[in-house]
Amino acid sequence: MTHRDDVARLEVEFADAMQRMYAVGNGLARLRVDLDREGHAAPAPVGAATGGPDPALRAAASPAAPSGREARPVPPPAVGGPVTGADAGPSAPHAGGPALPPPTGPALPHVPWYQRDGAVTRALAVAGAVVTLSGVAMLLVLAVRHGWFGPGARVSAGALLAVLLGGLGVRGGARDRSTGGPVGSAPVALVATGAAAAYLDVVAATTAYGWLPAVPGLVLCLVVAVAGLAVARRWASELLAVLMVAGAGSLAPVVVGRPGWLLSAVLGILALVGWWAGAGRRAPWLTVTRTVPVALSLLAGAGVGSGATEHRALLLVALLVLGTTLATSAVSVRGDADDLAASAALALVTVGTLAVGSAQPGSTRTLAYAVIAVVLLLAAAALSRPPAGPVAGHLVVSVATGGAVAAVLAVLDGAPRGFAGTGLLALALGHLAVAAGSRSRVALGLGAGVSAVALLGWLGHPVAMVSAELATHHDLAVAALDSVLAAGVVAVGWWAASRATELPVETRRVATVIGWVVGLASTATVLVSISTLVGERLGGPGTGFTTGHALATVTWVGAAAGLLLHSLARPSTSDLALRSGLLLSAVAVTKLFLFDLAALDGVVRSVAFIAAGLLLLATGSRYARAWERVRTRT
Repeated sequence: MTHRDDVARLEVEFADAMQRMYAVGNGLARLRVDLDREGHAAPAPVGAATGGPDPALRAAASPAAPSGREARPVPPPAVGGPVTGADAGPSAPHAGGPALPPPTGPALPHVPWYQRDGAVTRALAVAGAVVTLSGVAMLLVLAVRHGWFGPGARVSAGALLAVLLGGLGVRGGARDRSTGGPVGSAPVALVATGAAAAYLDVVAATTAYGWLPAVPGLVLCLVVAVAGLAVARRWASELLAVLMVAGAGSLAPVVVGRPGWLLSAVLGILALVGWWAGAGRRAPWLTVTRTVPVALSLLAGAGVGSGATEHRALLLVALLVLGTTLATSAVSVRGDADDLAASAALALVTVGTLAVGSAQPGSTRTLAYAVIAVVLLLAAAALSRPPAGPVAGHLVVSVATGGAVAAVLAVLDGAPRGFAGTGLLALALGHLAVAAGSRSRVALGLGAGVSAVALLGWLGHPVAMVSAELATHHDLAVAALDSVLAAGVVAVGWWAASRATELPVETRRVATVIGWVVGLASTATVLVSISTLVGERLGGPGTGFTTGHALATVTWVGAAAGLLLHSLARPSTSDLALRSGLLLSAVAVTKLFLFDLAALDGVVRSVAFIAAGLLLLATGSRYARAWERVRTRT
């Protein structure tokens, strides 16, 4: 019998007791009405001399009706259901008298933790497991250092201890389950200690003594982990799984002796089987316990200087751990959308895998980043829609963020010299295009993050166009290409923001402002860089520089004119177009007087002022005529 059965039995007994109390109260009420009809006075209630009747008797007598009326029986409460105003018991209002407040009992005293049911047993069980496993680790490791006895005796003693503890625990758990109650803490601790000791014994035989080759040793580790955690799954005991995984996971590095692919593989098997032990129910402590050791082992392995073969083997293990964690987290979140621990586990493993990728030599590093990016981004897309999804947003964000970071690292590491910014801008363009097509706020947020990184790197190009000396020493071809891509990024970003569902108006306005600023700067950068390149070819880079700035100013004025006229042709967007056109006109005129007047000289400066002034005059004249036509029609 389980705790749930005990609770159900107590609920039935409580409901039966309440029904008996209501039957007694209704009988007293009927008796009082009969006595009133016979003309006898009702006896004084007990406790009147002391300031009021006893609350229990008042509750029992309150359903009685006044003299001359039939008594209305009080209905008993529904078994197992909530108590409503209709069946709230003796404190509910009725015809027999005023409503009485519900009786309040004394506050429950605070019980110290060590006096709670099973607290001392659990504390002793955990402490015993920790001490025993520490002894097993010392048996396997310290005995090697001091040569106390041979490897065969060490492994045999560890195996014998594991079998003894596991057998005693399983026997005790079976006895507890036969009585109908839950398994106690002592059998749980014994089984966990025995299973962890057996796992460490196999790890020592594989790594420290070399008795087993790597692959058979890992298979045997899998068998031992499944055997131990199958008991935790059958008993539905998260404590057993946590103790076993925590003990084996924390002491396995001590037994192995150094970080590397074999240690990460041992801990990866433990993490996978630990998820299986807790599958079907939320087990956040187990999720953290099984994930942290393998993630830390990946980080430690990446920081250890080893040969190329060792690093590649570690990368393979890291990719396998990442794939299994991705799959198990997706299954867990599909079953429980609030399982945040699954997303945190995936984030930890992703960080460890990226660290292992960064430790790879040469082009393998770029390939590792690219593989991680492709896997995670494809997984994010699959988890966002059927048949794999949609799953909870926190897991999609975790997966997609890891993929975006890996993609940025791949571009930075693998781009040709001088074209890293170009690769980032192209990557941002791709993210925003996906966001526009999917109308996903998650994709838009990732695209905005990648775009922010790319545009920060691009800012060096507009700054170099401030003076002719900086421009001539700058990579003008890359500046022109990157500026075209930057203009495309803000254009596609504005389109994606306008298509995204449930995006706040303030966010759209910010996207519009950023688009205008970057668009103006990229236009000027393209024109100045191309003009300066042409000037260098013709032997006059300074003339090309000033010509480019003059063309940029005239282009800005022309764009402002187009916006002002567009505001009259399209009434639906007239306000935004009108304000944008006026603002752009003000910016162009400001550039004329604050920059062009000082930076340009000779004929170029005069032509720039004349062209800009004529455009403004023509725009004003045409705007006036168009406004008059619109006003006449209305």
